[in-house]
Amino acid sequence: MRRVLLIALILSLMLPAFALADQTVLMTFTGDVVLGGEPDIARDPKSFTSIHKKEGDEYFFANVMDLFKADDLTVINFEGVFQENNNGAVKDKTYLFRAHPDMVSILTASSIEVCNLANNHSRDYNLAGYLRTQQTLTENNIGWYGKKEHFIWEKGNIKIAFMGLNTTEYYDNRAWFRQEIPRLKNEEGVDMVIFTFHVGHEYARLHIKRQAEYAKAAIDAGADLVIEHHPHVIQGTEVYNNRTIFYSLGNCSFGGNFNIGHHFEDPSITALESVIVQAEITFDDDGNYKGQQMKLYPIHTSGTFPQSNYQPVRVTGEDAQRVMELIQNDTPYELSPYDETLGYALQPYVPAE
Repeated sequence: MRRVLLIALILSLMLPAFALADQTVLMTFTGDVVLGGEPDIARDPKSFTSIHKKEGDEYFFANVMDLFKADDLTVINFEGVFQENNNGAVKDKTYLFRAHPDMVSILTASSIEVCNLANNHSRDYNLAGYLRTQQTLTENNIGWYGKKEHFIWEKGNIKIAFMGLNTTEYYDNRAWFRQEIPRLKNEEGVDMVIFTFHVGHEYARLHIKRQAEYAKAAIDAGADLVIEHHPHVIQGTEVYNNRTIFYSLGNCSFGGNFNIGHHFEDPSITALESVIVQAEITFDDDGNYKGQQMKLYPIHTSGTFPQSNYQPVRVTGEDAQRVMELIQNDTPYELSPYDETLGYALQPYVPAE
C-alpha cells in the first residue's frame, strides 16, 4: 500500500511538468529572391525564365529544400512583381523585376509560405502590379506583408505577426509601428512580432547607423526579431534587449542578374556568400513567448561562378568559414562557430527576459 501511494505521489508531481511543456516553432529566413527578372532579357538562354522553362519549379531551391520542408514556416524577401505584362512599368528606373504569375508555382513547390513585400522592387509596376502580386500570392495560399499591412500566422494557440517597412517608409511610419506592435499584442492576442526592414547600402560589408536605428526602434516598440535586407551581401548580427537582429542575409536565389552581383568599385565584393537563418522560437503551454535560438547555415547564392545558375547551395569547409568570417566582422560579440558535423553555427539561446 505504501508503495502504491509513493508511485501516486510521484505521478502527481510529474503531471504539472507535462502540462507546462514548452512549444516550439521553427522558421526559416532567406535573403533576396527574384523570380523572373528583367523582361527584356527573359528569352536569353542564361536568364532565370529560360532556366525555369528548362528545369522546372523545384530546380531553384533543390539544394536547400530540406530546410524549407522541415520547418513550420519559410519566409523570403520577394523582390519584384507577379504580372502578365509590362503595363504600368515605372519609368526611368534602372532595374525592373517581373515574373509571370504562373511562376508562383516555384514558391509553392519549394515549401515557401510567406513573402516580405516591403522592398524597393515590389512597386516596379506601380500600384496595379503591387496589387496583382498580392492577389497571386493570396490565391496560392502564400502569406505576404509590407508597409502597413501585416500577416498573422497561427499554430495552435500561438500567433505570430509579420510586419515590414522599406527605408523610404520608415520615418513617416515610426508613430504607426510604435502603436501597432503593442496593439497587435494587446488587442489581437499576438504572442510574437517579427519585423523586416529593407535598408542599408548595397554591397556594403558593414551595416550602417540607420540599420541599427530602425531595428532597435522596432524592438523598443515590442518587436521580438528583426530581419533586414537590401545590401545583397551578408552583414552581421546583434542581440539587443534579448532580441536578435540580422542586418542583412544577402541574396538567395536572385534572378535579377546573369552573373553573381558585385560591388561596382570593388569586384572582389560579390553576392556569392550568403546565409539562411533558422529561428527556433520557444513558447510556454499557454502560447506565451519565452525565447529564441538561431542556426546560421552558410550558403552560396549559386552553384556556379561568376555566371549564376540561380540555385543556392549549402557550403562546408573553407567556404562555410568564409561566410562566418564575413558575419563575424560585422558582429559586436564572438559568434558560436560553424560546426562541420551539424552543418550550421548554433548560437546561444536568448530568453525573452
